[in-house]
Amino acid sequence: MPKYEIGITNINTLVRRLGYVSAILQLLEHKTLSESVLYTRLEKWSLDHEQDLMGYANQQGFIKATHGQAAPKQYTNFAVSLGLVGRIVGACRVTRFGKTLLPFLHHASHQNPFEMIYAERCAYLYWLLVKDSDRLLTIIRMLVEGGSQSLSNLQNAFPAFYLQQLKARMLTAEKHVAPEILAVRNRVAHWGEGTGRSMENIVPPRIHWLADLGLVSVENSGKRHSELTEKGIQFSQSLPKIQGRSAFHASPAWLRDQFFGIAGRVLTDTVDRQWTEIQKLERKNLLDKLTFQAFQTLRSTSTPKISLYPALIYMALLLITDNGIAANLEELQTDLDTFSKEPNTRYAVRFSHRENESYLIFFRNK
Repeated sequence: MPKYEIGITNINTLVRRLGYVSAILQLLEHKTLSESVLYTRLEKWSLDHEQDLMGYANQQGFIKATHGQAAPKQYTNFAVSLGLVGRIVGACRVTRFGKTLLPFLHHASHQNPFEMIYAERCAYLYWLLVKDSDRLLTIIRMLVEGGSQSLSNLQNAFPAFYLQQLKARMLTAEKHVAPEILAVRNRVAHWGEGTGRSMENIVPPRIHWLADLGLVSVENSGKRHSELTEKGIQFSQSLPKIQGRSAFHASPAWLRDQFFGIAGRVLTDTVDRQWTEIQKLERKNLLDKLTFQAFQTLRSTSTPKISLYPALIYMALLLITDNGIAANLEELQTDLDTFSKEPNTRYAVRFSHRENESYLIFFRNK
């Protein structure tokens, strides 16, 4: 049963560049590293790529080498909060969801690492909407309604808009998460003196994440005004609203049924077709190929099976980058289930009422 994701809280205002998350994934790759080793390597990576950051449109968030290694720790906390890195007794390792990005990062190793490729932008936006939906969507709504605004104005206005977001969410909240949303709403309602510093840890990072995703433009001088880009406006127009209100809500159902189709259309110019426009035989042949690629990339044990959820995400990313096809997770899952029951299919789907426990099993000799 899905729980309410309060939002990404274990970070500070420094955490502004999504490129560092990709760097963490590549530094770890298939290894398990102690946190101290990872932090040291991330500091060195940052120094090696300082000129890349200076050449990027938004230069904030640089990791400097310090005695306390605070910046690498904060960025690692962020990667963990997104669900892409896991901590195990003082060590870090890429999760099964983080693995879905590794092949795409390898192919993009020649370019400025702070300039996101499509797979990064799509995956990071997806996980931000899963893990940080109400906070991120509050900022998008503020930019929709207020246009270009200074960072200080956004920080001052955020508590009131966030409170409206949480009140609206209560209207459609499932019974098991309503008390959690109510508890957050009550805490926000009592924000008062001293919240300015808290807003610095909430608003600037999210503005810059949206900038890395290509949805927001940010001035680097003066009052640092921010506004939605053309892609940001397109994406905001695709977001569902709560019962006629102005507040947005990216529900789990919407993320499964529509997100990847919309992201493919908005975040890249290479989409030629939607999955539902393709003939059945071509879809079946594509899935035969995609499942094999997913097994090669995501398999982690001797048993010929992989978790279904990350496999669907990996396939959706592959379809856009390799074939120019936008496919939603639910569409892919439905077809996998249907085709797996046909003769001579090399895979089968095993469903669980817990989404994270469903998996694909591969038959080598079938």
